[in-house]
Amino acid sequence: MVEANVKIIGELKLFIDYVTTDEEIRKSFTIRDTDFIRDRKLSLARIAQMIINLPKRSLSIEVREFFENLVGGGKECTKGAFSLQRGKLRPEFFFIWNQVLVAAFYHYYGDQVKRWRGFRVFATDGSTMYLPDRDEIVKHFGKHSNQYSQVPLSRVIQVEDVLNKITVYGNIYSIATSEQEVVNRLADHYAEDSLLLLDRGFSNYVLMWLLLNQERERNFVIRCKTGGSQYAASFLKSKKRSKIITIYPHSNAISMLKKLGYIITLQTGIKVRLVKVTLTTGETEVLMTNLYDKKIYSNEDLKYLYGLRWSIEGCYDRQKNQQQLEIFSGHRVITIYQDYYANVFTGNMQSIIEKQCTKYITSLSRKRKYRCKINRNISWSHLKHNIVRLFITERPIDILITLQKAFERYVEPERPGRTVPRRTKSRRLTGKYQTFTNYRRAI
Repeated sequence: MVEANVKIIGELKLFIDYVTTDEEIRKSFTIRDTDFIRDRKLSLARIAQMIINLPKRSLSIEVREFFENLVGGGKECTKGAFSLQRGKLRPEFFFIWNQVLVAAFYHYYGDQVKRWRGFRVFATDGSTMYLPDRDEIVKHFGKHSNQYSQVPLSRVIQVEDVLNKITVYGNIYSIATSEQEVVNRLADHYAEDSLLLLDRGFSNYVLMWLLLNQERERNFVIRCKTGGSQYAASFLKSKKRSKIITIYPHSNAISMLKKLGYIITLQTGIKVRLVKVTLTTGETEVLMTNLYDKKIYSNEDLKYLYGLRWSIEGCYDRQKNQQQLEIFSGHRVITIYQDYYANVFTGNMQSIIEKQCTKYITSLSRKRKYRCKINRNISWSHLKHNIVRLFITERPIDILITLQKAFERYVEPERPGRTVPRRTKSRRLTGKYQTFTNYRRAI
């Protein structure tokens, strides 16, 4: 896997070279055509490297350490110069850079890409992200209001390959943006060999119609809303564990599809399979899928598949609590986008480097009661600065092996079926620093 990662790093470096050397490509990623045309200390490549280094502390400290550890030669700049130069780089640079990473991962890993019966298993879900309370940011993203206060928030939508821990798509939107509308627009972007996992918030006719009416239909497993759904409620009362039914649209679904350019009628039915699964809590839930053959795809298979959806919840947890997603290195709209896309990119870099530890983890797990896993929180401290070294060294393989050994030093048990009851505590709202009993920042 080290060899594959070296090739991926090569593709990512090549992308930077294209952007910095090809005038037309560079213009598509800069605010003005004349940005980054001169050879400065803060070149386009160096700005990108500083941002993927996830600067979460005082910006003056981050800039100083970057130059001391990675540039040297007495060169340094001020935080003001960094803030000025980064404003010239469009956030789309990091979005596209991550797409290059994802494509390179699937290409160079080949048969080593984890699949379930030939499918790449993708989970799609939304979340929110707290933002700085600045007029420019609030005007762009909006606020969430309740009876107590108004909080600046953005909508986050991501698609994760849950078996390979790769975020294949991630973007942020105004808080007023509907999750369902965004996911509907993504329907024709999923790969033909994908199997989609979605929570009950996406169990609607429009999305299923879109997935079923691609040139080659996309497969899905969606948790069904049991309340307010006549066919789901009727199925729950029945003795059947699996049933294929036809669902017809309401007028709202017809209107939504018309806005997307599709014409259907009240008689346009879609075929779905309903499956009953029993959760560990004893609760019975209904899943909807277009994996119709119950001999090939049993109820237990679908229960296992839907359980994999929890991985995207863990992805959001890592981003917010380990990568400190909501601590931004600037207070402008452009820096919010830059930091978010860089966060997704760096998370994927951590995932592919962690894959180098697979052989060691497998061997170690055989000797222990529980299967082991890398302590990802600690691994972030090793990735700091080293992620930049991967793009400035002539031999990235040396850095990759160093990181692999560092990751392998810190492992923890993976306890299956472990649940921790949620405890609601009253917390002080003032003060910058608070003590947690089970967590310390790593970056």
